[in-house]
Amino acid sequence: MKRLLDYAVFSTPFYKDFQKSQSFQDFPVINKKMIQDRFELFKSDGFKTDTLFKVSTSGSTGVPFKLYHNKNKRHRNTADVLFFSEKSGYSIGDLLFELEVWRGHNKRRKIKNLLQNTVQFDISKLTNSRIECFLNLLEKSPQPKSILGFPSALEQICKYIDANKVKVEIKNLNGVIANSEYLNDYTRDAVKSLLGAPIYSRYSSEELGIIAHQTRSSGKHFEINWASYFVEILDMEKDVAAKEGTYGRLVITDLFNKSMPLIRYDTGDIAMFQEGNNCLLKTVDGRKMDMVYDTSGNLLSSYVVYTKFYPFYDLLNQYQFIQVGQKEYHIKLNLKGQFSFEEELVESVKRDFGVDAKVSIELVDEIPPLSSGKRKKVVNIYNLS
Repeated sequence: MKRLLDYAVFSTPFYKDFQKSQSFQDFPVINKKMIQDRFELFKSDGFKTDTLFKVSTSGSTGVPFKLYHNKNKRHRNTADVLFFSEKSGYSIGDLLFELEVWRGHNKRRKIKNLLQNTVQFDISKLTNSRIECFLNLLEKSPQPKSILGFPSALEQICKYIDANKVKVEIKNLNGVIANSEYLNDYTRDAVKSLLGAPIYSRYSSEELGIIAHQTRSSGKHFEINWASYFVEILDMEKDVAAKEGTYGRLVITDLFNKSMPLIRYDTGDIAMFQEGNNCLLKTVDGRKMDMVYDTSGNLLSSYVVYTKFYPFYDLLNQYQFIQVGQKEYHIKLNLKGQFSFEEELVESVKRDFGVDAKVSIELVDEIPPLSSGKRKKVVNIYNLS
C-alpha cells in the first residue's frame, strides 16, 4: 500500500496534490464521474498510452466508463481468475462453457477457443431449442468441465428442466460460476440438484477484476481478494467506516494498476462485512442506484424482493420489481399461464415495504435484457430523480 501511494503521488497529476498526506484516510474517495471528468489527471506518466490495454463498461448499470490497465495489472487479473476458479472447481485445461451475449467486440476466434478449451455459448435468445442445444453439449462431453455465466441464464435453464421434467445426465461437471448478477436461492439449489454441481457467485468488475468470490470454504459468503485489493465499506453518507453489521458503500483500492492508480474508488455497490471476520463479505447487494427503500425511507436488501416471488416461481417466466416513487412500486410479470395470486403478492410486498405502499402489477410478454445480456430484476427509478 505504501509503495502504491508513493507511486501515485509521484507519477499522476491528480494525486500529486496529496504528497503531504499523512495517512491512507487522507486520500479522497473517488468515483466514476470524477475519473471520467479528469481522465488525463489520473493517468500515470510512467506509461505510454499505446502500450496500455483499454477496458470499458457499457454503462448499463451506471455511468459509462473506460480505464487503462498496464501489462502487469492484466497478468494479475488472469492470475486472480485462475486462483479463484480453481477454488470453485475449475482447473486449467478443463472444458469451460461461457454463457454470455457474444458479439464482435468480445467473441474470440475459433482457434483461440480451441486452444483454451472454451465454448462461447450465446444466450441473447435463450429459447427452449437453445437450452436443449446447451444441455446436449453438456451431456455429450465426457471431459472435466465447468460453466461460467449469468445467474438469470442458469435460472432459465433450470426452470426449463423443472417444467419439462427433463432428465439430465452430465458427467464430470465440477462446478458452476455465476457472475455479473445476483444469485438467488432457487438457482443455487436448482443448479446443484438438476445439473449435479455446486455453484459459486463471483463479484467482479471490468475496471478492477475479481474483488470477491464464493468458494468451497466460504459457503454463501464472499472471500475477499485481499492479495490484489484493499477493501473498505464506508458509511452511506460519510467517508467513515460503516458500523459493523450494516450495509455500506464498497470502496476499493487497486494495488496493481500502475497505469491509472485507483485509490479509494467507490464502486457504486453496497456490501456488508461478515460480523467478526473482515476477510469475508457477508453479502454484495447490488448497485446503490438500484437499492430499494420501504415507504419510511429505510434501505431494504434486494434479497427481500426476491423472497416475494419464490412462492410463484413455477408460474413465472420472468419478473421485475421497480420502485417508481417514495411509496410506489410497480411489478412486471411474464407468466407461463394464469396468475390468480395478485392480492397475495401485493400483501406480501406491503408486509415489508409498508402498509401504505401503492403496488401495481403489469402483465407483459417479455422483459428484455440489457444490451450486455444482464436482466435486472430489481430497479429503482425513484432513486434517479
